[in-house]
Amino acid sequence: MKNIVRAVVLCAGLALAGCANLQAVTGIYKTVSETTVPADVVIPAANAFDILKIGAANYGQYCINNQMAPLICSATTRRVVIKSVRTGTGARNQLKASVRDGTPAASSIYNLLVGAVSNLQSSPAANAQFVEPAK
Repeated sequence: MKNIVRAVVLCAGLALAGCANLQAVTGIYKTVSETTVPADVVIPAANAFDILKIGAANYGQYCINNQMAPLICSATTRRVVIKSVRTGTGARNQLKASVRDGTPAASSIYNLLVGAVSNLQSSPAANAQFVEPAK
C-alpha cells in the first residue's frame, strides 16, 4: 500500500513539474518560430552555400574518378558533405521567396543554411581544388 501511495505522489509531482516545463518549452518554441532574419543577411549566406555546393559536386566527382581511394573520400566525410548539401539546398530553396519579396526570413531556416555552410567549410569539399570550376 505504501508503494502505491509513493507512486501516486511521485506521479503528481512529475505532473506539476511537467506543467512548468511545458510553459518554458512553449516560450522557447514561440521565440524560435517567430524570430526572423532580414533578407539582405540571407543573400551572402546563400551565395556562400552556392560556391561550396559547386565544391561539393567537384569533390564527389573527384572521389568517383579516383574510385574513393584517397583518404579524403572516406564514407564518413562523404556522408557529411551529402547531408550538408541536401540540408543547405532545402533551406536555400525555402529562403528564395524571402529574398525575392524582401521580407524577413525565418531564423530557423536561415540557421539550417548557415549550419550547412559551416559543415561544408570544414570538409574537404571547401578545398580550393574543388571550389574552382573544372577547366
